[in-house]
Amino acid sequence: MKKNNLIKKIVIVGGGSSGWLSAAYLSNNFPHFKITIIDKEISTPVGVGEATLLNFKTFLKACGFNLNEWFNELDSTEKLGILFPNWIKKNQNIYHPFVTNITSAKNYKKTLTQKVQNDSNVAYHVDCGKLIGYIKNKLKEKIVFKKLSLKEVIYKDNLIEKLILKNNEEITGDLYIDCTGFKSILKKNFKKVNLKDRLICDTAVAGSINYLNEKIEKTSFVKCDAVDEGWVWSIPVKKRIGSGFIFNREITKIEDAKLFFINFWNKRIKKENIKTIDWTPFYQEEIWNKNVVSIGLSAGFLEPLESTGLALTMEGIFQLSKRIYKNFYNENDIEIYNSVMKLFFENSIDFVNMHYLVSKRKGIFWEKGRKLKQSNKFLIYKNCIKEKNFNHFDEIEFNVKNNFSFNDNDFFTFNNWYCWLTQSIK
Repeated sequence: MKKNNLIKKIVIVGGGSSGWLSAAYLSNNFPHFKITIIDKEISTPVGVGEATLLNFKTFLKACGFNLNEWFNELDSTEKLGILFPNWIKKNQNIYHPFVTNITSAKNYKKTLTQKVQNDSNVAYHVDCGKLIGYIKNKLKEKIVFKKLSLKEVIYKDNLIEKLILKNNEEITGDLYIDCTGFKSILKKNFKKVNLKDRLICDTAVAGSINYLNEKIEKTSFVKCDAVDEGWVWSIPVKKRIGSGFIFNREITKIEDAKLFFINFWNKRIKKENIKTIDWTPFYQEEIWNKNVVSIGLSAGFLEPLESTGLALTMEGIFQLSKRIYKNFYNENDIEIYNSVMKLFFENSIDFVNMHYLVSKRKGIFWEKGRKLKQSNKFLIYKNCIKEKNFNHFDEIEFNVKNNFSFNDNDFFTFNNWYCWLTQSIK
């Protein structure tokens, strides 16, 4: 019989969006837990805007937050999907709205560029720096907040026994949530699933762009402009555009990338205001190990394409809540959680990977993208589209009204694949 581990105290380490979203959701849905969040003394968020998927609004509602309030507080704008200018080749765009069925997938251009008519297929562009500030203010009476750096992690029998803070204060918990980013400092040894053979991008230079023509530039969709050595995202929040140039650092030098980014925006951003972010795409083999669960960047990161980052963070929190809803967990819960989250990562990887496989653009970057390992899902769906044979696939309704967890452990249904592949495969 599996040992049940009682939960009374949860300790979250890391104060980025993953840490504060974890604190918000868990404190609202498990008010009987004592929740402590440890945030380092100096925090430097990238703060260039974040595009979300359809689970964002419902997740924040489950945190106890009101749409009319946070929409303004987070400098939010509405998002109907993503436009990919010049992605297949120059002057051939891809339109990827939030498709709910085959009909909306077939009418991809109209679905993406229409005026927002209802909230059933709407996500949001938000300012993540303001998201963190908003949550902090809302939780000041509900949780324990320690604005101190972590000095040491004490282990016993491969479990975290306690944390020691910079001021030598000792913190104990029954379950620890690691939101410390790529360093994942709460886990001594963890194995990564390396994704370099399936995803090409590993670096970004990013910053904020002031609007010149708000009427034109403030769109209801994200733009991902394909360029010779990668792509540029543009996320229109209320008062500015969050933007970044995504590339492969083996192909493009960082200093060259900064210069390109400045010129792409016609010198609307200065070099000193550009931040550099680099990563190796991965996810942890055991996202939940013993009494530590990794959430956010510590669990894994693919790349910014298709806005999976924040979606995977929220899904990680939600799936954790499903496993601890009876105030305890055991080894079965850990196994199930890891299996479910692996599927979310794998399915997201397959969909993002496809974007590079179908491009016909010339150049070293795009040629390398076409040589990435092809998933079985891509091969099956591509053949399905070519032969116009859809008999083996259900037209799954993409419905998140009552449940922000996506169907079948996947953010992207066959409708999404259909939308993309019918535009790219001729």
